[in-house]
Order: sequence, then C-alpha cells, then structure tokens
Amino acid sequence: MSAEGRPGEAVRAAGHSASAFARLRALTPERVRTWFYSDATSAAVAWFAAVVVLLAVLGWFFVLSPYGAPASPVYAEF
Repeated sequence: MSAEGRPGEAVRAAGHSASAFARLRALTPERVRTWFYSDATSAAVAWFAAVVVLLAVLGWFFVLSPYGAPASPVYAEF
C-alpha cells in the first residue's frame, strides 16, 4: 500500500512523529486486554488501582452514603 493511501503516513515519511490521535487509535481493546492480563509491572499496578477503586466504591456505599441504610418511616420526619 502506498503512503498516500493511509492518513498519517505522509507525515511519518516526512520525519515527523505520529499524532496523539493516531497513537490512541492504535490502542485497540485487544492490545489493551493483552497488556492488562500480562505479567508486566505496569499491569500489576493497574490491577491494584482497579481493586482499590472498587473497594473504595463499596466502602463509600456501605459506610458513608445513606443508600445502604434501611428506610425510615415517613412519619419519623414530623
């Protein structure tokens, strides 16, 4: 395939780096999934961050928010 057929190829051929959008588009879900389930240290950090966020959401729901509390009767407000 020629450089004219794909967007961004002419820019790379001229010695410039790819745009941020082109690099972001290269991160397909398959590549991200492969990285996330790999043995890389950065993937372990990502797993740890995901677990901390999920535990924080559960802690907020059951400890800090009123959504986990049982409903009070309507007449208790009067």
